[in-house]
Amino acid sequence: MRQGLVRQMQDEWQALTASPATGRALTRWAAAYPALVGYADLAALQAATEDRSDKERSDAILGALARLAARDGGDDALAARVLLQLLMAGAVRLAQRITAVTGDPVGAQADVLAELAALIRTYPWRRRPRRIAANLLLDCQQRLSRAARHDRGEVPVGLQPLPDDETDLAASREADERVEVIDLFVWAQTRGVLSAEEALLLAAHRVDEIPVKQLTGRLGRSATGLFALRNNAEARLRDALTHAA
Repeated sequence: MRQGLVRQMQDEWQALTASPATGRALTRWAAAYPALVGYADLAALQAATEDRSDKERSDAILGALARLAARDGGDDALAARVLLQLLMAGAVRLAQRITAVTGDPVGAQADVLAELAALIRTYPWRRRPRRIAANLLLDCQQRLSRAARHDRGEVPVGLQPLPDDETDLAASREADERVEVIDLFVWAQTRGVLSAEEALLLAAHRVDEIPVKQLTGRLGRSATGLFALRNNAEARLRDALTHAA
């Protein structure tokens, strides 16, 4: 990803956290939304959303911010910026998955952040008051997959569209599992366990369930060659995971 933009947003976040105006806004928000009570500044709010031991609290915080940020809610631009920052880790992972296929980290980052920013302002908080982070990131993935299909006629691996009802618990669990597997392939590629071609092959075959024989044209190899590539890559991945445990 383009370090300049990431650093710029992080610098902006630090400035917002230290700003007296932000402190006053947080006080004002807390008066209207109980989920935002008790946080001295944005850093404390961020720490609470990153605490995996209390996911309900995190979701309540994000839900309050989503309502504040939505144009048909509080229409608060600062709340929208705060919510975008709190989703940054997920946005980075999504951009990394796209980059692993497209090779364009600058474009991937810009696309993800632009879509998320727009989705935050139009989030249907009345209809979808829970699982805020998952819903926004899944919506972002859906939007980008549709745009890719429209522009290029195919959807990059890792952006295959999900069922329209993203609030369905089973669909959400399936999406979470897909993300975890793709993140594993990205991890393996960044550590030299898998090549970019191998990561693409495994993602297409194991995540998107495309038969190996149907990937010959995309990857420019024979079916026999792809089967051998897959088997060797998976053997190295198992070995890497065994030693990493």
